[in-house]
Amino acid sequence: MSKEAKTPAAPKAQPAISMDPKFIGRLTGTLLGICAVVALLLGITNYATEPIITQMQAEKTRAAMVRVLPAESYEELSLELPNVSAFYAAYNFNGGDKAILVGYVAEVTANGSQGVIRMVVGVDMDGTVTGVSVTKHSETANLGTKVVGDQAVLDRFTGMSHEKGEITVNAGTNSFDGVSGATVSSKGVTAGVNTALDAFAHRDAAVKKEG
Repeated sequence: MSKEAKTPAAPKAQPAISMDPKFIGRLTGTLLGICAVVALLLGITNYATEPIITQMQAEKTRAAMVRVLPAESYEELSLELPNVSAFYAAYNFNGGDKAILVGYVAEVTANGSQGVIRMVVGVDMDGTVTGVSVTKHSETANLGTKVVGDQAVLDRFTGMSHEKGEITVNAGTNSFDGVSGATVSSKGVTAGVNTALDAFAHRDAAVKKEG
């Protein structure tokens, strides 16, 4: 004898949840208040720490300038070129009062694999790179950092110039020996050095920065 299939009973309707409009208003107001307080605290923190961070970066840049082109005095010049953040004339006095121009230092930016690379490059009066120092970056650890974080790699640029054209990576008559697995970072730093050498080529257009 066959059994008739039973039709499943329809689920019981759940009672509608009623929210008090006043409660919702108070909750919304509380959340907005918390957001406002957090935003205010973040603003205060940023206001308090920004000058410290700026000062630390300035000191790091100054130390990098001395490293790439040691000099007794640096005079900031105004030079409007793409990716040139700052441009300085470097002087020595050699124990006297007369300033002797020994080269230039350019603070430049270039694109790396993970963002902007900020670097300082020294160039002597012959247009030859005297040193390269990376002051800020966000390159990947154990990849891009093998370029930007290894001073021995950056020192490979020392002695290079634009005499044979722009510096390239791993190819050409004027090439930088890049790091395997960090091609983008290698090209980024090379672009920064080329920018600094270009700034040197336009040094006659630089004027003393006011203020």
